[in-house]
Amino acid sequence: MDNNYLTNLEGECPLNVMKLMTQSAQSLIVDYEDMACRLQQAELRNKALEQENERLRGEQMRQDLWSSRVTYENVVELIASYEDASQREEARKLLEPLLKKEQVRQLRRDIRLKVKELESAEEAGEMPEELQTAEAEEIWANLREAGFIAKNGYGLAKGVSANLATYIADRMAESLNITHKWKVFQGLWGIKNMAQLAGAWKETGKLPPRTDEIDEII
Repeated sequence: MDNNYLTNLEGECPLNVMKLMTQSAQSLIVDYEDMACRLQQAELRNKALEQENERLRGEQMRQDLWSSRVTYENVVELIASYEDASQREEARKLLEPLLKKEQVRQLRRDIRLKVKELESAEEAGEMPEELQTAEAEEIWANLREAGFIAKNGYGLAKGVSANLATYIADRMAESLNITHKWKVFQGLWGIKNMAQLAGAWKETGKLPPRTDEIDEII
């Protein structure tokens, strides 16, 4: 309490002076409590903002990690992996509103192709003994390097038609002296009617594309 305030109280009744001093002290206490409350609220707001910023940073990191891992091929394969057609359709419809008209058509085509590919893989049997020899492994490696066989395993690479697969089977069977060639390769790749496909291009002389590359490999 300053001296001017005390000077102004000179001559006042002692009881009034005490009352005024008490009121002044209470006012100071209230001001201090209000300031302390405001400071505490500000600290709480700052803490809440820091927590929200931390949450947003974590969310952004998760989104960046997700976007770096997920590709269009991953999405197509995930949707195609659903056994139930209704599940595939439901998952596809969730994405389509985010895509342009042409992208929607492309997505549907790619899902259908992937479904067929997965179904063919499921139908395919185990690797026959005739295709497990050292000579066969060398051919597999060369076909894989040329892009005819998938990078992992012995499935057909994307874009290899049944007609071209039949030509590969025919040439491999001839090189490896496989007797029941169509049974062997139809079981491996899940392709039907290989004999008819081969008969067609042998009869017409119209071979599938890229057969010259296969001839160089096998």
